[in-house]
Amino acid sequence: MNSLNRSKQDASNDFSVQYFDQDGDKPTAVGSEDTLLSPEIAEHALGQAFRLGEMKHMLQTREERDALQQVINQVGVDWKNIKTEEDIAQAKAKMRAYTASIDAEIEKAKSELPKELRDQITLEMSGLNLEDEQDVMSAPAGIPQIPLQAWTLNQRRKISKLNSVIRHVSPKLRSGTGLTKKLVLTVYKSYQQARLALAHGWSNVPLDVWDFFWKVFSADESINLHRLAHVSLLAKDMSEAKVTLTPAQQLLTIEAVFVEGWDVRAIDNWKRCTSTLGQESSESFQDFWELGVRMYCRIGDMAQAERAVAKLLENHSDPRILLPIIRTYSEKDTEQDREKAWSAYRRMRELLGQNITIEDYDQVISYFLPTNQIENALYAFVDMMSDGQINLKEQKYLPSVVANKFFLGKWLKRLIGAGDLDGAYEVSEFMRQKGVAAAAIHLNGLIGAWQRTGGADNVDKADELAWSMIEARIQFVRARSQGNAAALEKNEPRGTAPLPRATLETFSLLAENYRVRGLHSRLESLWEAFRDAEISPDIFMMNQLLESYINAGQYNEALELYASLPGRGVAPDPYTFSALWKTIAINRLHIVPPAALETEAVATRSLFAEMVKSKEAFAPEGMDGQLGRKILHSFRRLKDQPGFLVALIALKEVFNFLPSETLVLEILLGTTKISWELDTHKRRLMTVKKDMDREILAWAGGDVEKLEGRQRGEALYEYLQKKFWPSSESEEDVQEVLVDVAAQMGVHELLAPTKKKAKRRFFIF
Repeated sequence: MNSLNRSKQDASNDFSVQYFDQDGDKPTAVGSEDTLLSPEIAEHALGQAFRLGEMKHMLQTREERDALQQVINQVGVDWKNIKTEEDIAQAKAKMRAYTASIDAEIEKAKSELPKELRDQITLEMSGLNLEDEQDVMSAPAGIPQIPLQAWTLNQRRKISKLNSVIRHVSPKLRSGTGLTKKLVLTVYKSYQQARLALAHGWSNVPLDVWDFFWKVFSADESINLHRLAHVSLLAKDMSEAKVTLTPAQQLLTIEAVFVEGWDVRAIDNWKRCTSTLGQESSESFQDFWELGVRMYCRIGDMAQAERAVAKLLENHSDPRILLPIIRTYSEKDTEQDREKAWSAYRRMRELLGQNITIEDYDQVISYFLPTNQIENALYAFVDMMSDGQINLKEQKYLPSVVANKFFLGKWLKRLIGAGDLDGAYEVSEFMRQKGVAAAAIHLNGLIGAWQRTGGADNVDKADELAWSMIEARIQFVRARSQGNAAALEKNEPRGTAPLPRATLETFSLLAENYRVRGLHSRLESLWEAFRDAEISPDIFMMNQLLESYINAGQYNEALELYASLPGRGVAPDPYTFSALWKTIAINRLHIVPPAALETEAVATRSLFAEMVKSKEAFAPEGMDGQLGRKILHSFRRLKDQPGFLVALIALKEVFNFLPSETLVLEILLGTTKISWELDTHKRRLMTVKKDMDREILAWAGGDVEKLEGRQRGEALYEYLQKKFWPSSESEEDVQEVLVDVAAQMGVHELLAPTKKKAKRRFFIF
C-alpha cells in the first residue's frame, strides 16, 4: 500500500513539460535564466513527467484516473512550478509525509490483527513497491538493489517487485535468524518472475544483489527444501552474467549440478578444478576431495573414490570420509564387495581409535542391516559394546557375553529407538537362528513401533509377528496340557531358538490397534485366541474389546462383557465407564421416543449405580471432566430432573467432580455445543451468562475473590442445583422423590441417611 500510493502520487492529469536543447551529452533548458534547471534536475523532471504520462495511459477507467488525481492532490506537489533543487527537495518531503501518513494508518489497522496475519500483509504489500533507487523513497543504505534504467517499463514492473522483496528480506538475512521457509520461497518466486526480464541485462545486476541471492538460495535445507535446485539455477544465471564464483560457491554449484542429474558435467567440472581447488594449499582442499569421494561413490566408480580418499588421508583428514566407501560397497551384491565394506570399516575404526563415537557405529550398522549383512552389523555392534576388545571375525562361535537375550535386548532397543524397525526384526531372526531368542518384551516393542508408523506394510508386519507369537503361546498351552511342553523346542531346526511366546502386552497391542481401525471381526478372533492362550486378562484388554463391541453397534454384547468382568477377576476402571455411558439409548440414538424416556431413565440410573460400586477405581483428585459432562448431559436429555439432581450431588460428594462454567452454560442452554452463529444464539447466551454471573456473585456476598479456583466450582454447582430444583412441588414431596431416586442410583446411604441431612445436601441456595 505504501509503495502503491507513492506510485500514484507520481501521476497527474495536469502537468507541463519544459523543453531542452541537447548540448553534447547534457540537456540544456530553453527559457529565461530564472527558469533554467540544472541538467540533473532537468533529467529528473523529464523522468517524472514521462512516468506520469505512462501511468495515465495504464489506467483503464475513469474511476481509476480520478483516484490517481485525488492522491496527487493530497500529496500537494505542483509539478508545473518545480524549478530548483530546493523545489525537488520540498516535493520529496511532501511525498514522504504523505506516505508516512498512509503507513501510519496501515500500521494502526494491522495492530488489531494476529501477528501471523500482520507478517503476511507486510510481505504481500512489499511487492507493491514500483520505484527504483532514483525514485522518491530510495532503499536504505547498504540494502542491495537492481537499478532499473537498463530495462523497459514492462520489465521494470517485475524487477521493481523483486527489489521490494529484497528490501524486505535483506535486514532479516543480516540478522542471521530472520530467514524462514516462507521468505526463501518469496524471494525465489519473485526472482523467477523477474528472471526473463533480468536476462536482457545480466551485467546490470550488481554484485551485492548476486551475493544476496546466493545467501538466500543456499540457505540450509531445513528452510530451503529445494536448496540445490535453486543453487543450480542461480549459478547458471551468474555464469551468464560473467560473475566469478568463490571456491565455496564453485563446490556447491558442482554438487548442485550433480544432484540435479547432470553427473557427467559435474564430474568434468570437478576435474577441471583439481589444479586450483584441489591443491593442498587451497582452503577448499578438504571440501573439494570429499565432494569427489561422494560423487564417485554415487556413480559407482570406486577406483576414483578410493584415490580421492587416499588423497585426504595422506593429509590427515577425518577418517570418517570412509563412510561413503563403506555404504557403497555394502550396497553391492558380491561377497567380495561386502568384504571391502568390512575392511573399510575396520580401517576407519583403527584410524579413529578412541575418537570413534557411538554415532559412528550406528551409522555403519545402518549401512549393513538394510543390505542383509547381519553378521557384519553384529560384529560392528559387538565392537561398540566391547570398545573393540572382541573381534567376532576371529571366533568360530558366539561368546557367551554376546549369545544371550540381554545383549540382544540392548541391540534391539537401540535399533527400535533409532527407527530401524526392519533391521531390528532381521537381527532378532538372525540371533534366533544362532540359538538366542529375543525376550517377548522387546518383540512387543517392535510390534508397537511398527504399528505407530501407520504404514500399511508395517502394520501387516506387526500383525504377522504378533500372531506368530500368539500361535507359539497357544501351542505351548496345548503341549503343557498334554504334559509335552519340552517337545516343542525339538520342532525347531537344529540350533534355532523357538519364537518367544505372546504375553498380555502382545494381545493388548493388537486389541488396541484393531479397535482404533474398526476391525471388530479381527478383535473377536483375537479374543478367541486370548481364551485359548489362557492368559489372565486385564482391564486394558477388556476395554478394547468393550469399545469395539460398542463401535460395532453390539451394545448387548458390550454389556454382557462388562457383566463377566467379576468372574474373570477383572475390576473396571474409569475408561470402562466412559465406554459404557455410550451404550445408553440417549447417547446412541438421535431420537428416543417419549414413551421410552422413563424406561431409559431407569437404565441410566442403574448404570450410575454400577459406577458408584467401583468408586475406588477413580482418582481421588476427581473424575475426568468429559465423563462427568457426559453423565450430566445424559440425565438432562432424558428430562430426568430427579436423576440429574442426584447425579450432580453424587458426582461432587463421591467423585470430587464440580461442573465448569462452560458445562453449566451448556446445560442451561440445553445443548452439547454452544453456538455463536446467529444473533439469537448470542443474545440467549449473554442473557443466561449474565443471570448466572449475578447469582454466583450474590452467593459470594459480592466478593469476587471468593469466586476463584475451587470456590467458583462450588458456586456453579450450587447454582445449577438451584436451577433444577422443582419449584412446583412441596419440599417434602421433592425430598421423598429424591431419596427414592438416590437409592436407585446407589447413593442412598451417602446422600440421605436422614431427611435432615438430605435437606442440607440437596437444597443449598
